[in-house]
Amino acid sequence: MWTVIILLAFTFMARASNNMIQTTVPLIAREYFNATEAEIGLLSSVISVSSFIATMWVNARLDSVKRRILFEASTLLYFLIFIIYPFVNYIGLWLTSVAVGFLLGIIMPNVATSSSIIGKDQGTRERVIALYTFALSLSLTIGPIIESIILRYFTLRDAFLFFSVFSAVMVALSPKLPFPAEKPGGVRFKLSSIWGKASFRVAIYNNAMYSLPFAMLTAFGGIYAIEYFHADNSLVYLLFAAFFTTSFATRLYISIRPIRDVKYASISMSILTIVGMVVMTLSPNMYAYAVALAILGIPHGLTYPLSLIVISRDSRDDERNIMNSAFSSIMTIIGILSPIALGISAELLGLRYMTIIVEASVVFFTWLLYRSLRELNPNVLLAKNTPNLAR
Repeated sequence: MWTVIILLAFTFMARASNNMIQTTVPLIAREYFNATEAEIGLLSSVISVSSFIATMWVNARLDSVKRRILFEASTLLYFLIFIIYPFVNYIGLWLTSVAVGFLLGIIMPNVATSSSIIGKDQGTRERVIALYTFALSLSLTIGPIIESIILRYFTLRDAFLFFSVFSAVMVALSPKLPFPAEKPGGVRFKLSSIWGKASFRVAIYNNAMYSLPFAMLTAFGGIYAIEYFHADNSLVYLLFAAFFTTSFATRLYISIRPIRDVKYASISMSILTIVGMVVMTLSPNMYAYAVALAILGIPHGLTYPLSLIVISRDSRDDERNIMNSAFSSIMTIIGILSPIALGISAELLGLRYMTIIVEASVVFFTWLLYRSLRELNPNVLLAKNTPNLAR
């Protein structure tokens, strides 16, 4: 029980502070340094590039003992970055973003792996995964509200000092997170064999389908609200709170009633994403924009836990770090390309027409997802007698 509580507390602090960086750095680049949309997109991509390097070429290739040492050291350096961020110049903003991306590339995959090894049976583990993703959404709901309050009285730069408290808690909790015991030499990183699993491809396409919408919201969602609806910085974070509140509610629901049917959940998620993007493109005012964000929060609540559950159902404990690292690496590659593509699209077409390109990407990855779902093992596709907390 205490292990689960520690996992949830660490997850809350890590994701709240991570999201604060993702949404605040673009605003700092625009407000303090007059960065263009293309520069903002590239800056967001730089964070993803360094995260990819850490996950793919470092974390995936270390055994559990070395990974734990690096993990604990990374949480300490992550805390120091928050102290540095408020005082950087434009070049420093890029350098600290590179550093924070690398550290998150070590921290976040290991937290995901920890969430999938707690419990003696698959039903319990899926419940812990759901609770883990629930903590992610809780942090994404409360974090923007906290930042909105902070920004009523302080600057964007000052907000980093307040959120350094979150990273300090991570330093204290990091030694207590569980790590899988791997057999020496038993698991080798080989992406070609991992890609051969339909379950892994389903996990990738699930998240890839939602990658451009989420990249657009984190990099340009606040700027979109400011330019089209004249929102101030404080109101921007309340809009983010609307998005993450429905995500939070969705993950609360699947914590109580775990996902049984992967195909039904995946297709529902795709349809809601398309609907949300259409509402955003056509939104005439702030209220319609808020509704679009609320709709898009539902598939956001489903994508990541669904991917982790599919991986968990079709992998052994000693494979889990490799699978999660490969999953994180591929999603990070998409995260690298997405802000760049979005930034160029925004420069050429404008923010509103950029959303049409995002809608097209959702349809494309939904088609790939459907093809892989047809190849999925029936035992992975549909769980039997999955326990839920309502019983």
